[in-house]
Amino acid sequence: MESFMKNIQSQTYVLNGWDFICSFSNIPFTFFYKNPNNDRSAPFMPSDQLHKSFLRTLQDFPILAGHLVVDGRGYIVVDKNNLNMPEYIESQSPINYEFVEAARFNWDALPIQPSTVPAIPSKNADGKIKLINVHVVRFRNNSGIALFVNMPHYVVDGIGYSAFMKRWAEVNKWMQGNCTAQLPHREYTFDRAVLESAMPEIIPPLSNSCSRIYKTKTLLGYFLSWLSPETRGSLLVEGNKLFSASGHVFYVTKNAIDKIRQQVTCDGQRLSDNDILTTMISHTVAKGFYDAQNNAGIIKSTTRSLMSSFLAPGEFLSLMTMDIRPRLKKLSQQTTQYLGGCITGLPIFNTINRLAQAGSSTAAFGSSCSLVRKAVNDLDEKYVGAVDSVIRGSNCYAHSLALAVTTREKLIVTNQTRFGLYDCDFGIGAPKWVGPMPTFLTNYSSILPTNPLDNQGYYVYMSLEKYLMESVLQNEFWSTHTSFVF
Repeated sequence: MESFMKNIQSQTYVLNGWDFICSFSNIPFTFFYKNPNNDRSAPFMPSDQLHKSFLRTLQDFPILAGHLVVDGRGYIVVDKNNLNMPEYIESQSPINYEFVEAARFNWDALPIQPSTVPAIPSKNADGKIKLINVHVVRFRNNSGIALFVNMPHYVVDGIGYSAFMKRWAEVNKWMQGNCTAQLPHREYTFDRAVLESAMPEIIPPLSNSCSRIYKTKTLLGYFLSWLSPETRGSLLVEGNKLFSASGHVFYVTKNAIDKIRQQVTCDGQRLSDNDILTTMISHTVAKGFYDAQNNAGIIKSTTRSLMSSFLAPGEFLSLMTMDIRPRLKKLSQQTTQYLGGCITGLPIFNTINRLAQAGSSTAAFGSSCSLVRKAVNDLDEKYVGAVDSVIRGSNCYAHSLALAVTTREKLIVTNQTRFGLYDCDFGIGAPKWVGPMPTFLTNYSSILPTNPLDNQGYYVYMSLEKYLMESVLQNEFWSTHTSFVF
């Protein structure tokens, strides 16, 4: 701690629209590590060293010790005399790691849940939003650990999150070697001006689909923008509880994806795995809405008019998150890694009927895939510049959030396979499993990587309203092409 306090400097980071557009969400993962030593009495990721390496890593990520301040604009204020120190706790589990592994890392097998925060950034016990939360759960008999780490989207995105985790693993591994070699130097930047300077000079008009997401104003949006981040977070956490969610993990092989690819056409374009997975997930969730709307009493017409007036009757929105870094030439050429928010949501408007039929009609599946492929193809530098010109408005994020909250027939899909989550080797090899929280945002799905020893498919996590999840579990198309994990 003394070295950390000595090296950190006071500074202020000005946030921008890209940081706020996803600010309603945390980035939480749990990493499971097995003790590979036969002698379980030998040190395994010892507490002192793990915490010491964490603090050394924090020196490279000083923004994580700052205070979130919103006063007209947003700021992360790092005051060396008044730091917002991360939450870092350890717990002792009464079960062995082997029991958890045998249960395939099912949340229900854990008497102590690693996650310590909800899906939405909200105030801690001290009334502040922590910019990083860590919970180390040590399994019985020194058999392994579960390492939960969370960061809010206010400060970094998934790329920034994984950069911290890789650096922490690297520092810990270096300390494990008694620091005999020189610690590799890494350069990161959190200066939002770097992103702003990378935007194109010529800005085209915003597309119609994006205009619906970013330019629709609501009374709820104005209200949310008026609240402090802490109060807004608390309100959204309680609101998320109103829709009782259920979370499950599924496995999809690449062979299953290839078979679907061979059966559908998409205007002569080759469909990526992400195109097909996004369409599969969207179909499965939309089918749940389709069945519910045809089952009188589950979704009342009055509820629909109040909750989903943003969408036309029978319309469905898939919001697919994408990293804008590769689309910005100046940013992609930077040698210093920019770790601020760089996520945009690509809106894909479809109909519930078409998506519901995609499981039994290759034509419907192909046309739905075409919409996903077109959205990805349209995401270029000019597209990013057009979005940037709009989200610079102080209230834009709050209105988009209001639409996300009040739109029921929607699904957020994010692909997290490129984060390098299994590259986090603390000196004892890659994690055996990196998983999400038991439940997350309502109507949310993420495509997750597999352990490097199994590169034959993808994991798909879904956090859905319970009646939708029941439909997913009974969906013939989904169960034919996927397997249930937990």
